[in-house]
Amino acid sequence: MIDNKFYDREAKHWWSGEDSPLMLIRYTVHPLRLQYVLEHLGMEYLSFEGLQVLDVGCGGGFLTEEIAKYGLKIVGIDPSLASLEAARSHAEKIGLRIEYLEGIGERIPFPDSFFDIVFCCDVLEHMNDYQEVLKEVKRVLRPGGWLFFETINRTLLSFFVVVFLLQECEFTSIIPRNIHCWENFIKPEELLKTLKALGFQVKEIVGIMPGWNFLYHILLLRKRVKQQIGYEKLCKFFKCHTTKYTGLCYLGCAWKAHP
Repeated sequence: MIDNKFYDREAKHWWSGEDSPLMLIRYTVHPLRLQYVLEHLGMEYLSFEGLQVLDVGCGGGFLTEEIAKYGLKIVGIDPSLASLEAARSHAEKIGLRIEYLEGIGERIPFPDSFFDIVFCCDVLEHMNDYQEVLKEVKRVLRPGGWLFFETINRTLLSFFVVVFLLQECEFTSIIPRNIHCWENFIKPEELLKTLKALGFQVKEIVGIMPGWNFLYHILLLRKRVKQQIGYEKLCKFFKCHTTKYTGLCYLGCAWKAHP
């Protein structure tokens, strides 16, 4: 079973400077994700004025906040009330007006064709039925609207890195067990097939890798386990980047075709 209650337990650390596994999201994948989203939005829209955006599984609001800074009207939904409270509190502190609501991807609390853009990043692999989530995303997206997604591929490499090294191995584990379940990871071809059946046109998919020197990264993980370095410093060494290789993680975008 996937332990999504982890985000309730760690919610106070979304924006704190205290050492927490949530820093792995904040300092590794998030900057890459944000850069990718902004580049593509800049190519697709001459102006962001009036665009309605939904962040599914927003957590503490890392991506939600950054997008709100560009003037887009964004809503974040998440089943973790503690995470939503952390997100609201931080947004208020920095003067951002963001609507945060309790909700799940399988039942998005908005009418049909309401949003211009939807984010499903670091979400689909945590769901029992990602296809139901994508059906809901299609429902709330306007024709021509954009979906940005990011998830983990179901390969031997992802099992070794994400499950064994990061969760299971006592010498390298830096996150609790059952945060990720390998059986719930999604192959790109499976995601493409689902999106196509729903009427999406996929623009592209790119891979995400933390570098190719696995031995060096294993040594870094060991240092973190021995508390010789913190999560933030560990993230700086990982240096995640996009690549054509999608065997570990991948992100991409698609648009909802007009009827």
